[in-house]
Amino acid sequence: MKLKLSIFTLAVILSSCDKDEAIIPITQGDYPVKEYYLERDPKVNVWGAGIDFVHSESELTETDLDYAYLTESDTFSYDIKFYTVKAYSYSENGDLQSEGTPAILLAPTTQACKIGEGISYFDSIRTISEAITGELVYESPIDYSLYKDSETGFYEQENLSAALDACIIGQSFRSNILVVPEGKTEEEVQAVYLIKTIEGAYVKFMVRRFKPDKPNEKQTLVRWQVINK
Repeated sequence: MKLKLSIFTLAVILSSCDKDEAIIPITQGDYPVKEYYLERDPKVNVWGAGIDFVHSESELTETDLDYAYLTESDTFSYDIKFYTVKAYSYSENGDLQSEGTPAILLAPTTQACKIGEGISYFDSIRTISEAITGELVYESPIDYSLYKDSETGFYEQENLSAALDACIIGQSFRSNILVVPEGKTEEEVQAVYLIKTIEGAYVKFMVRRFKPDKPNEKQTLVRWQVINK
């Protein structure tokens, strides 16, 4: 009888250990919450703004290594990219119209998944489980050249938007796409994502404001915190 009880007790302990090992605690003290305003204007942010979550200065509140505006031949290593182009479509009257089409795209080595909504959720989440990390997926890179009109050289709004909608983050944070229910604010409904970097680190990330108040109305405010690296 005592032998059976001991075996049962050991099984419970092992099961408890397995569950504990599946939890990765956020080290809030080591990794600060970071916020940056990123330019949306395609003439300013020509090749995209790359964000590198984990680097030699990750524990600093602010550092030049967190993000960089890219050039055509840039070698800056990024986990995600905030990229925007001007895309065109025709109105019902046949008039050519344009709009900025910003999106957040994953690097080929980065995984991500949506885990919640709102800044309160972002601030409150303390642990990530094995079940959550099991939802992480890669994203197929978008070849923007496929969405250019061969005659005009313009990006086609409809087809490009369809491609971005298939991305994990894509353009879902845009004010004309994000649905904000009555009585709610944008900050309460913007999605929160878990991102796994090339280093194997975990990061929680969200767009806090797509179009902030003046003087930052032409920028987008992003927010993130390294969880574990």
